Amino acid sequence: MRLRWLPSAAIVGATIAMVAAARPGSARPGSVVLLTDAARVTGYAGVTLFVGTLAFWWLVWPSGRGDRSLTRLAWLGLLLVAVSAPAGLVATLAGAGPESAVHLLERPAAPLIARIVICAVAAAWLASYARQSATGLAVGAVVVFSLALTIVTARPGEVQVPAIALAELHVIAAAGWVGGLAALAAALIPRRDPGVLHATVGSFSWLSMACVGTLAVTGTAHALIHAGGLAPLMTSAYGAALLAKLTAVAGMLGAATGSHEYVRRLRSAAPPPQVIGLFVGAEFAFGAVALVLTAGLVRVPG
Repeated sequence: MRLRWLPSAAIVGATIAMVAAARPGSARPGSVVLLTDAARVTGYAGVTLFVGTLAFWWLVWPSGRGDRSLTRLAWLGLLLVAVSAPAGLVATLAGAGPESAVHLLERPAAPLIARIVICAVAAAWLASYARQSATGLAVGAVVVFSLALTIVTARPGEVQVPAIALAELHVIAAAGWVGGLAALAAALIPRRDPGVLHATVGSFSWLSMACVGTLAVTGTAHALIHAGGLAPLMTSAYGAALLAKLTAVAGMLGAATGSHEYVRRLRSAAPPPQVIGLFVGAEFAFGAVALVLTAGLVRVPG
């Protein structure tokens, strides 16, 4: 077995062990809800770091492909996604009644199983890509869209196809923004290289603007579909939870605007890394809050 397949084998082996230990109806309802929510937040966080790092590599800093900090961040994200799948399966099995059958080919189990397979493929691809022995981005793009799809479909109940498409684009855009911030902070700010930092912040600014625009369009459309219209959205618990998330997003936008304006005023001068670090830290903190609230929106009725 080649070394690059070892992470894939570890993912599959850990999954089999965790799922085999679960028993239908073996957990209390409260612990099942807690495990389900923890698995969901872990999956969102993992996709955010993994997809955000790839977006940073592809669109902001291609020459940083061999950077160890970015490579570790990508692996951390993929590990979190991989862990979230068996954890979600364990919660599904444990939450089922003793006489209830868990259909592994239906939601939410099927997307979680698919996530495990995709993570195994992604691990082999990332091991090769990080060593710069793989140049094709097609596999990486397929992995990104496939993982995002498992995130938005790993829930019970009926989900409309337009809502799935909008939610997937929403997840990818959020990952590009928040995960890209994590990549910016992990790889560039500690370097204290004003020239590289200045060039990268400018490129990331365009990426973040595109992500914000995508989030605004997809988020609005998805909220209206989920709630069944504007009037139900304004008066429902889902609308209140969405308002809390939008407050966190507004904080992110405020920090991003401040950073962009600060860099713009400096013009040709390189911005001090410490100041940019403060803006990025504030933006990432608001993004983390928005991420948790996004994961929680799944359980809020429309």
